[in-house]
Amino acid sequence: MSKSAIANTNESSESMVAWQRSTWRDYLVLAKPRITVMILLTVAVAMVFASRLLNASVGPMVWLSAMIGTSMVAASASVLNQWYERDRDSLMPRTRNRPLPSGRLTMSEANVFGWLLFLVGALLIYFGSNATAAAVALVTWFIYCWVYTPMKVWSWWNTAVGTLPGALPVMIGWTAAGGSISSWEAWGLTSIVILWQFPHFMAIAWLYKDQYTQAGFRMLTREEPSGVAAGWHAVIPAALLCLLCYFVLKPDSFAGWIVTSIAVAIASYQLLASIKFLMQRDPVTARKLLRTSLVFLPAIFLLVVVRWGLL
Repeated sequence: MSKSAIANTNESSESMVAWQRSTWRDYLVLAKPRITVMILLTVAVAMVFASRLLNASVGPMVWLSAMIGTSMVAASASVLNQWYERDRDSLMPRTRNRPLPSGRLTMSEANVFGWLLFLVGALLIYFGSNATAAAVALVTWFIYCWVYTPMKVWSWWNTAVGTLPGALPVMIGWTAAGGSISSWEAWGLTSIVILWQFPHFMAIAWLYKDQYTQAGFRMLTREEPSGVAAGWHAVIPAALLCLLCYFVLKPDSFAGWIVTSIAVAIASYQLLASIKFLMQRDPVTARKLLRTSLVFLPAIFLLVVVRWGLL
C-alpha cells in the first residue's frame, strides 16, 4: 500500500473516531447530566433519611437500581422535552445550538434514545427496588414530558406544575428505601424541593424573558413584564423555606440545633437575595438569586444527611 493510501486511511479512521466522540457528546448533552446529578442528590438524601428514620438497612443493589434507574428516567425526560421543543429551541440563542435544533442529531435518534432510557430506567427501579418507587418514577416522567412541557406554551402556570416532577425524585428515593409514600417527613423533604424551584426558576425566567417571549413560551415574566409578580413568586416560597427547614431537621440536641441554625441561615440568605430581586429587578439581582439557589439545595440536603445520617 502506498504512503498516500495509508495516510488517507489514517485520516479516515481519525475522522470516524472524532465523529463518534461528537455524536456521543451530543447524546450526553441531550441527557442534561448536570440536572441529573442534582436529581440524584435528592434521591440519595431521601434514601439516607428514610433508612435512618426506619432503622432499616438498604442493600447495595437497591441503591444501584434506584440511582441508575432514576438517572435514566430523568435523562429520558430531558431528551423528550428537547424533542418536543426542538422548533422553539431553535428560536432562542441559549438553546439553538443544542443537538436537535442544530441538526447534529435527528428527531428519530432523540426519540428512540429518550424512550429507551425511560423503559430501561423504569424496569431497573421496578425489579431492583420496588413497584411503588417505579410508579412514582412513571408519574414524575409523565407529568414532566406530557403535562408540564406542552403547558409551557399556553399557561404561565407551567412553572408551578413543573415543580412537582422536579421534586418527586425525593419520593422515588424514599419509597425505594422502604419508606411510606404517605410519610410527612417524605413530603416535607419533597416540599423543600418544590419551594426551592420558585426562586430558582423566577431568576431564570427574568434573565431570559425576551428569549422565552420570542420562542412563544408563556412564562410569568411575559404575562407580567415588570417582574413584580416574579419577585413575589420568589420571596414567598423562600420565606416558607426558612420555616420548612426547621421542621424537617427537627433539632433535638445541641448538635441538631447547630445544624438547623446553619440551614435556616442559608435559607435566610436565599430569602434576602429574593427580596433584593423583588426590590430591584435587573440582571445583577437575578443572577445573584440564581447563584444563591444553586448553592441552597445541595447545602440544605447535605445538612439533612448530617442531621439524619450522622447525628
